[in-house]
Amino acid sequence: MRPLCLRSAAGLALCLMLGMGPVLVAEPASAQQQGGTGGMQAGGTAYYTFARPGQNTIEVLVLGGGRSGIYEIGENINLGKLMALAGGGGGSGNAKVTVSLFRLDGGERTRVLRERLNALAERPQYPALQEGDLVRIEVHQREPFGWRDVLRITTAVTSLTFTVLRIFDIGQ
Repeated sequence: MRPLCLRSAAGLALCLMLGMGPVLVAEPASAQQQGGTGGMQAGGTAYYTFARPGQNTIEVLVLGGGRSGIYEIGENINLGKLMALAGGGGGSGNAKVTVSLFRLDGGERTRVLRERLNALAERPQYPALQEGDLVRIEVHQREPFGWRDVLRITTAVTSLTFTVLRIFDIGQ
């Protein structure tokens, strides 16, 4: 076992930002190290651990966005901190990122929150997380309307015009 904060500069910065001391992560022999922030991958599923030794933890599933996987986090980690750990939305400046929080209620998942990332970032307080929560990050990339699109439309209209003129023998 190695302290999480000593694996890389990014791990140290993350631990300092969250006010964590060294975090120990047990590494199974069959897992492969992914990055330097407590992430491990075993059998295709990423498993991330962000907790202090001896701290009570919960498991939250993150789907979509920067780094999907299972996150074992300290009980005091809220949705805002989890989004920072998971890499936010992972989209570029033209992306529309929506965050949804689902919670188990009576054996079924119900949506507790659905909010744009921009609105979520402006909240004064983030929702607390519970064991078994699912966070879905949807990234919709908006394509800008550029000169290539104008050229395609102009070419199609011109071609259609010539076809109609030729079919109806207009102008001869």
